[in-house]
Amino acid sequence: MTKSIVRWLRNRRFRLRQFTARYPWMFFSLYQLSPHNRKLMVTKKTKITIEGYPRSANTYAVYAFKHVNELQWHEVGHHLHVQAQVLRSIKYKIPVILLIRHPLGAVRSLVVRHDFIPVSEALEDYIRFYKDLYHLREGFVVANFEDVIDRFGEVTQRLNNHFSSSFNIFPDQDDQAKAAVFSEIDRRNIHLDEGKVTHLYRPDKDKENLKNAVDLQENSDLYQQAVNIYEKYSVIAKENYKIKP
Repeated sequence: MTKSIVRWLRNRRFRLRQFTARYPWMFFSLYQLSPHNRKLMVTKKTKITIEGYPRSANTYAVYAFKHVNELQWHEVGHHLHVQAQVLRSIKYKIPVILLIRHPLGAVRSLVVRHDFIPVSEALEDYIRFYKDLYHLREGFVVANFEDVIDRFGEVTQRLNNHFSSSFNIFPDQDDQAKAAVFSEIDRRNIHLDEGKVTHLYRPDKDKENLKNAVDLQENSDLYQQAVNIYEKYSVIAKENYKIKP
C-alpha cells in the first residue's frame, strides 16, 4: 500500500472520528470497540475528566494530576480529544478541566504530528470542538496551555472551588515533582511513539522548527474564527480565577 493511500485512509478515519465526536451515543458506541479507547473513555466510574484539543498540554495535565492523586487510570477520562467526553462528563456530573491553547501553536503542532490532517481541517476541528461546548461553559473549568504548564496547582484549586471537590494540588514550585512528571511523559513518548520528534509531549528545538515551517495563513477567515473562540475561552479562564472557595 502506497504512502499516499495510507495518508488518505488515515484522513478519512480522522474525519469520521471528528463527525461522531459531537454525538456521544454514536462516538461511544463506535469507539468502545477499541480496547485502547475504552481505557480513556468517560464512564460512571470516572472521577475527573481532563480533555481538550490535541497538543494543548493534555499529557502534562493528566500526568501532573495523577502524580498527586491516587486514582486508577480508568478513573480519569482523557486523551480522546472529543466533545463527547465533556458532554458525557457533564451529564454524569463529573468535574471537568477543559484545556485550550492558542490555535497557532495547537494547530501547527497537530499537523506536524499527523501529516494526513490539512491545516484547514485542523482549524475547522478546533473551531467546532470549542464552539460545540461553549454553551456548557458552566459545566467545566477552563485552563489555558500556559496555566497548565506553569500553574497547574492553581488550575486544580479552581476545579475544587468550582465543583466542591477535594483533589490534591500539584506543587508547581517543586522541581523534583515536575521532573518526575516529565520523566513519566518521556517514557510514554518512547513506549507509544518511539521517541519521534514530531510526537514529543514537551518543548524541543527540532519540533519547533517543524512547527514554524507549517503554512498557516494567519489572515485567513478560518484562523480568525479560531482566534475568536480562543479569546472567548480565555475570558472564561480568567473568570474562573475569581471563584472563591
